[in-house]
Amino acid sequence: MKNKKKQKKSNPEIKKGLKYYRKKQYIKAIYHLEKALREGRTEPKVYLYLGYSSLKTGDIDGARRYFRGGLIHNEGNVDLLKGLSYIYLKDERVEDAIGLWGEILEKHPLERKIKKALQKLRMSENINEFIEQSKAEDFFSMRPPFFTRLKPYIVGVSILIFVVILGLGFYVSPLYERTLNKVFPEAARLKQVELPSNQKLASEDAEKVLYYFDDKELKNSFVKVKKLIYKNKTNQAIILLNKIMYSNALPQVKEKFKVLYKFIEPLDPLSMDHNPGFHEITKDPVAFKGVYVLWDGRIANLVKIKNGVEFDLLVNYINEDTIAGIAHVKLHGKYYLENRQKIEVFGIYRDYDKQDGKLFIDGILVKPL
Repeated sequence: MKNKKKQKKSNPEIKKGLKYYRKKQYIKAIYHLEKALREGRTEPKVYLYLGYSSLKTGDIDGARRYFRGGLIHNEGNVDLLKGLSYIYLKDERVEDAIGLWGEILEKHPLERKIKKALQKLRMSENINEFIEQSKAEDFFSMRPPFFTRLKPYIVGVSILIFVVILGLGFYVSPLYERTLNKVFPEAARLKQVELPSNQKLASEDAEKVLYYFDDKELKNSFVKVKKLIYKNKTNQAIILLNKIMYSNALPQVKEKFKVLYKFIEPLDPLSMDHNPGFHEITKDPVAFKGVYVLWDGRIANLVKIKNGVEFDLLVNYINEDTIAGIAHVKLHGKYYLENRQKIEVFGIYRDYDKQDGKLFIDGILVKPL
């Protein structure tokens, strides 16, 4: 009784052997599975995967020895019979192979691979060619046991769940607030800005506004703006905030949104989240006030002013007949520029003259092209 109970317990060498078999490290798999044999483990899977590992390394004699040894302890095991029948086929003992296939089909009439192999053998005109072309995978699956294949996924999912639970626990704990306040004080202050709770957010009077939102859309927009600020998506945050400022949101709600402008960081020309085009701004000039633009074009009407220069930028100038539009640019500082020079301007859009169709840009940087 003690031996039987001991036999049922899991064996670390078998686990290691199957793990290395899954990883296709067949020499290591054989080492650990043979160690399990020396410890008295005679389960079918020990012999079976020793046989499979031997086949994978090209050791036909070793595979024959393991399949036969397994059948001594586990007489009639179908998987071991399949393995030995394949060895008989490779030994050109076709009648012995057919005999084992018949024994398998008596126990399991629906064995599809064995039935298919017999059918191919009957139809084959050259038995030697059939033997040469036959592969082990044609007669049986050589995949690791199901739970051995599943184990890496279980471990991965378990680690992911643990990390998520740990993260959620940290997020709702007082430690998260203290860490946020200490490491990211701006983010902590931004988190504290909230809309009025249990109050109406939008006005029903939408006649004198440019944009209309309902309460749910305003709540979602508030969350979205904060996320955009967290992700440094400056232009997108400004556009959405501008629309709220000219919408049917109630005054006290707009005040809360207005606070969010203070958390917007200056934009870097190398990491612009959205670079609006000239025509995009002219279609909705109010929504784009304060956004950053990065445009190229040619200089016209260059004038020196106190502490800087100003000029008209012929945006996307291709030839004398084709431009996207004219942007009037003001730049502070010393610049060596001249008319018709091709440049790239990084700046902030400030206003739009509908009559002239001209945009006004506060320049920040200029690069000759």
